[in-house]
Amino acid sequence: MSDKRKLKFSFGQGKQHSRNNRNNRSLFYLISTCLALSVASLALFISLSGFAVSQLFLESFITSYSTIVFSIFFSLLAFFYILYKTNSIEFAVKNLGLNREMITPKNILIGLSLFVIMLIVEFGISAFSQVTHIALPTNVQQVLSGLPIYFFVFTFLIAPINEEIFFRGFLVNRIGIIPSALLFALLHFGYASISEFVAALIFGLVAGYVFKKTGSLYTTIIAHILLNMLTIVALFLI
Repeated sequence: MSDKRKLKFSFGQGKQHSRNNRNNRSLFYLISTCLALSVASLALFISLSGFAVSQLFLESFITSYSTIVFSIFFSLLAFFYILYKTNSIEFAVKNLGLNREMITPKNILIGLSLFVIMLIVEFGISAFSQVTHIALPTNVQQVLSGLPIYFFVFTFLIAPINEEIFFRGFLVNRIGIIPSALLFALLHFGYASISEFVAALIFGLVAGYVFKKTGSLYTTIIAHILLNMLTIVALFLI
């Protein structure tokens, strides 16, 4: 290759690298802005609730608003951190298990299998409660009743993706399966339901293991979406 062609090739690479850096910086600034808005929303939410935790589940607006803000906040935080450390969109997507190569028939089947496993777990918890006469009440219906339709759409389609990005894609590789599962379960303890806590803990453990083995976040996203969909359908049918 002549010096002229080498110089042209090097210049082209430099332009591409510069363009990628600009795109990464733009995304970084966008995520930073969204994260700042989420923090501001959280501050507003806390002030509206009067710092009284017991009110969070009594007012439908506060419940739906806080859930949506927290969900968005977690996923943005994961992207913000990785993008800040690496300045690479491609690495962030791959590190979180969201690259296209991870969408395979095998991983889709694994996601469906995880959904079936969690159905068995739910039935197992219910059977255990009946056999042992140990009350494991669930307050999901009471907490979610009266909430606006947009909240259920968000819970079905968006929240599972956000939660999987943070708890599996981000936390599992950094703090491990068990700690991330415990944090995930504690988040769901907001329903004031032991059965929801246990189910969320088991899902966190199994989903963390599946993500670790497959490297695909789509497996756990599929299962999570189906579980939330089933909960919402059951809520409206009961």
